[in-house]
Parts: sequence; C-alpha cells; structure tokens
Amino acid sequence: MATPGNEPALLRLLMVGTGAIGNALLPRIVRWNWDGITLMDGDRVEERNLERQELFAPVDIGKPKVEVAAAWLRNAPIAVSVATRFEFLDAANAEGIIALHDVVADCTDDAHVKLLLDRTCAAYGVALVSGSVHGAQAQVMVLHAAGQGEAIGRKDLFRGRLGMEQDGCDMRNVPLTTLEETGRRMAQLLRALVHDEPVRNGCIDLFDGKHWTAIDPPTH
Repeated sequence: MATPGNEPALLRLLMVGTGAIGNALLPRIVRWNWDGITLMDGDRVEERNLERQELFAPVDIGKPKVEVAAAWLRNAPIAVSVATRFEFLDAANAEGIIALHDVVADCTDDAHVKLLLDRTCAAYGVALVSGSVHGAQAQVMVLHAAGQGEAIGRKDLFRGRLGMEQDGCDMRNVPLTTLEETGRRMAQLLRALVHDEPVRNGCIDLFDGKHWTAIDPPTH
C-alpha cells in the first residue's frame, strides 16, 4: 500500500473487541501514523475486568468499553483520530463497518464472530490480524493481506464444526503474560502492514505459555 513517493499509505484500523486482548494491543499501536482508529464493542466495563484490562479503572465500571478506551486514546501524547461503535459485530453490520477500513484487528473471544470477520474481510479485501487466547495458550495470524495466500481463510486452517464451547473465554484464567504476548505479536503484524512489509497469510503463531512457534500455511 505504498504511495507514489514510496511512503506507506495511511491505514484505517478497525479494532473489534476492546477487552483483555484489545487492552494489551492498543497501547502498543497508538503512536503509529494511522488515518484513523475505530473501536467496536458492545460490552460495558465490569469490576471483574479491572485485573486484566489496564485501560479501565473502578470509576469506569458501567461505562461502554469503547468510550473509555477512546478517552484513553484521546489523552495519549499523540494526535489520533478515533471513532467508536458501541455495538457487537454481527451479520447485519459487518459489511457496512468493515468496508470503511483497510485493516481489522480481531480482539474478540467468539469463534463465530471470528468466522464472520474472516468472510467479510475476504469479500472486501481488508487485511485481518486475529488474536485468540485460551488458558495459557495464544494464537495469532494474519489473513487476507495483499499478496501471496490472501485467499486463505479460517476454514482452510481449521476443520470441523464450531461448538458452543468455542465461544468465549474466562479471561480470569488467562495469565497476564499470555495476554501481553498476544498483544505484542498482533502489534508486530500490524506494524508490518502499516509499513508495507511482507506478511505470511495463514501462518499460525502459537504461544504455549512460554514460547512461540509457527505453523506454516497450506500450500494448496
């Protein structure tokens, strides 16, 4: 996405989910030269969020997470255009919001929403950086970025039907190290997209609680 002067084009970022993964990711990417950041989440801050979500304080309990996170962004020591969508992503709104952006950061904990993000980003040619956690483990990948393997989707990487147990994760059971590592790796991939550097579509980065390993994408 380079401009005629060989400078990377400014990207419009949509962050879906401003909970634990979003809290770990947002401070790592705020200083980059975004064209704008949209925060999307239908949740409100709860007391149980405070231990794992450092952008929120007791005074924020009951407030929409997107509004609290946006206020934090506006107080950051760098100018950034921020918009909020206080709603959950679903089939009714996915196309309209994703089509307005260049890259999506998937910070959700719902496997069905992840599939919806995958399908919609594929349809509109929007790069998707997705992070997931379960216990001490984490999984990060990039899909649909321009270049080799951009057609690879989640169904090419994961076989089988989704079960109800794949929706949601109790973040109180996720070590802070795992959340921090997930945010760090997602930030690395987003930085590569911002700077128009190559990424490997469909490569799955796995964190086992101590180390990262990579699973290569399918070759056919």
